[in-house]
Amino acid sequence: MKFDNQLRHAAGIIHAYKGETPLHIWLKDFFRVNKQMGSRDRKLLGNLVYGFYRLGKAVQQMPVEERLLLGLFLSNENPGELLEYFRPEWNPQAGCPPEEKIAIARASGIGIVAEDIFPYKDELSAGIDHHAFCLSFLKQPDLFCRVRPGHQQAVLEKLTGHHHTFIPPFTLRLPNGFKVEEYFTPDKEVVIQDYSSQRIAGFLQEPSAPRNFWDACAASGGKSILAVDCYPAMDITVSDLRESILHNLRQRFRQAGIQKYHAFLVDLTVPQSVATSAGPFDLILADVPCTGSGTWSRTPEELYFFDPQKIDRYSAMQKKIIANIIPRLATKGHLVYSTCSVFKKENEAMTTLIRESFALKLENAGAVKGYEDRADTMFAARFARAF
Repeated sequence: MKFDNQLRHAAGIIHAYKGETPLHIWLKDFFRVNKQMGSRDRKLLGNLVYGFYRLGKAVQQMPVEERLLLGLFLSNENPGELLEYFRPEWNPQAGCPPEEKIAIARASGIGIVAEDIFPYKDELSAGIDHHAFCLSFLKQPDLFCRVRPGHQQAVLEKLTGHHHTFIPPFTLRLPNGFKVEEYFTPDKEVVIQDYSSQRIAGFLQEPSAPRNFWDACAASGGKSILAVDCYPAMDITVSDLRESILHNLRQRFRQAGIQKYHAFLVDLTVPQSVATSAGPFDLILADVPCTGSGTWSRTPEELYFFDPQKIDRYSAMQKKIIANIIPRLATKGHLVYSTCSVFKKENEAMTTLIRESFALKLENAGAVKGYEDRADTMFAARFARAF
């Protein structure tokens, strides 16, 4: 009876949730209202619900309860009492690789195909393995931090006895659920930042230190802190559309010890707004708004509710932003364009536009294949202005 109730509650969540707010926030509010559910119930329901959405666009016509059980089986590595109760033939196989578990499910009569999870193969950027990318949705990405300069020894000493992996030159891989704030001062000692996002540092590297830098779509400032750590002496300018985001950025900068910078609100789709900014800049980072499709293994509900028409809407926005940013690039300056998208219309198509319409020289470009490392997948391109 207990397991029947748990599955019924999970199905009720699926029917009630419409994807209008992030799932983790929605669930937090749901559990706040339903206080009778203990921590074990909340954890199990979370696993069930996230497993359901990890199936993406696959087997969407399957009854909700059956899809919940399939998602639980495919996206969890350990046997469990609920799976033993409903699917005792699957439970001992929970530790098998995802491909083997898909084969087990198919042998039991379920028509799931891995490639159906993310059915947009023709829209993918070059070099992304569609099959591997689909399978990556069945595992939650790891937690990554970037160790800031001067703190490596102290940080690693604090992690003595804790499971972790250090990836030179500055990346920490930690288990999900690790309480970073209990061991470190975020943004001072370490920056909580996905591995692929950290690898953007390679696109920011200059032959000589740039005098000034503009993080045009700064959001909460993680990549700005990365740029400062690469070039501590350069002048920093950051901008975003939302005051609340810049407020968070200022708090993070304060914690990071970054005191000298210029921040301003701007709608980069409006030429008149950008014309009043400072510059010209030796180095500009345009980490533009996008579908976020490379991060959906962290937020699989976004894949489930995704409308493909959004690709064109974001692409149109990106074209406006780029057209308004590039005039602020200095002679012999460099532009780094990046997204956390896997769609070629947001990536290679924009790279072609920048090269052909604005006469910038493409120096390096490609997907950052985070799905190979249990991380987000991104795209970045680096351009040079010769005049």
